[in-house]
This record gives sequence, C-alpha cells and structure tokens, in this order.
Amino acid sequence: MKAALVLLCLALFMAAVYGCNPDGNNKPDCTNSTNVEVRIRNFWDPTHYWWCASLGSQDPEAKICEPPTDDSEETTGFDPTSKSCIPWSQWKYITPCA
Repeated sequence: MKAALVLLCLALFMAAVYGCNPDGNNKPDCTNSTNVEVRIRNFWDPTHYWWCASLGSQDPEAKICEPPTDDSEETTGFDPTSKSCIPWSQWKYITPCA
C-alpha cells in the first residue's frame, strides 16, 4: 500500500514538472524529432504557430498564419485540432493543455 502511494505521488510530481504549462508559450524543442516539420500551437499568439525546420535547429520559427488561398481577405488563426490556419469565422478558442 505504501509503495502504491509513493508511486502515485511520484507520477503526480512528474506530470507537474514535465506536463503542459498553460502559462508558457508552448515553444517546442527542435532537438526532439517529433517536433520537426510539425505545426505547433503558440499559446500566446493565435495568429502564429511554431515550426522546427530541421532536427537540431537552434530555435523554432514563429510562423504567421497566412490568409486563405481563395480571393477572400479574411485573416486566419491557428487551429490546434487540425494543425492548420483557418478563417476566424470557423476558429474556436481551445484551452491550452486541454
């Protein structure tokens, strides 16, 4: 029983230390291969997303969401679900670390 309690406390501590930080900007580590060439949500700016161009690159780039390719002038925001930039009329706020 004591071992289970210790393991539970350890798991909660690890989740708190290595888990998602909703107050951070979610800037990825470009030395991690899972972050390379993947659009990653910027928690502080919904008009931008993070981009690691290559493995081991120093810092990720903050890329701006471009307007749609059709002739509309509507601006776009980054949607973390689809990992793409979508028109503001379709964009919904999703809590960081949800």
